[in-house]
Amino acid sequence: MILLKKRGLSPVIATMLLVALALVLAIIVFLWARSFVGETIQKQGREIEQSCEEVSFRAEAFASGVDSGKLSVVNIGTIPLYGVEVRKKQVIGEISQVETFQNNMVLSGETGEISIAQFITDGEIAECDELIVVPVLLGETEQYKKTYVCDKDYSVEIIVKECNTPKNEQLKDF
Repeated sequence: MILLKKRGLSPVIATMLLVALALVLAIIVFLWARSFVGETIQKQGREIEQSCEEVSFRAEAFASGVDSGKLSVVNIGTIPLYGVEVRKKQVIGEISQVETFQNNMVLSGETGEISIAQFITDGEIAECDELIVVPVLLGETEQYKKTYVCDKDYSVEIIVKECNTPKNEQLKDF
């Protein structure tokens, strides 16, 4: 009978295989855990939540008249607004719509408009309804730009009006 000499792996090769296996497992765990930790959104070099504290704006919504179906927003703060989230204040449930401004940003001192005509046409919003208008900011992550809806604490509550006067006269009283 012929004896076959069977030899195992050398200790150096076995150690290298164990290190490689441990490295592969560490990378897999790192990539998996990274999905749980969200990237922070920043605006002007700080966390975007801090920018929400500096947002200041006024809003008006009209159910009929010249500006029917429009929500006008005047930015009186220093932080540019990217859009607004419109919520109807009611006892049960909440209608919510996030819209961005047509010309992308509403800078300090500028006015932007959002269409709420679809809600009015569907009968979901009518004159004298209370709306909550929440600012939407555009921030940056390491890889891309991302929108952020501020907390309700930074919102403005308005009542939908009927409007029969030209827009310039409304803003004087605003």
